[in-house]
Amino acid sequence: MEAEDKMKVSLRRSEVELTGKPFYTDYQSVPKGLYSKTQCSKMKEPVKKDEEPVAYVLNRLWLGYLPLYKRKKE
Repeated sequence: MEAEDKMKVSLRRSEVELTGKPFYTDYQSVPKGLYSKTQCSKMKEPVKKDEEPVAYVLNRLWLGYLPLYKRKKE
């Protein structure tokens, strides 16, 4: 995926701050129960089209902050 496409998916820090939602600078800081869109799909609990993220995490490979969604993992 090109850098331009990655920027469409991820947010800059200033954009994340405007959401008022929590954000994390690394995956080790993310609380249990929050998952990326890919992780949700793998858990067979895909993100719904109108579902809002509950937090964001910095992913340097994606050049910004990616959304996280709440799921109950057994």
